[in-house]
Amino acid sequence: MKADWRISIKDYRRNKNLKIQLTRLPFAGKCQFWTRTNGEPWPKDHRPVSLTRLLTAVRKSLVKSV
Repeated sequence: MKADWRISIKDYRRNKNLKIQLTRLPFAGKCQFWTRTNGEPWPKDHRPVSLTRLLTAVRKSLVKSV
């Protein structure tokens, strides 16, 4: 399945890239996505997530790394 959205975040301090691929669910409407982070499913239990939950997790991980 082809990703609907692709997001790439560069962390210059740690010299790492974070690649996020979002694929829309065919049965859940507009707000749920299957998510892959650097090629691995996220979260580990393969549940669909909302865009709000995904961006909150990314923000928390970036703040935590500083």
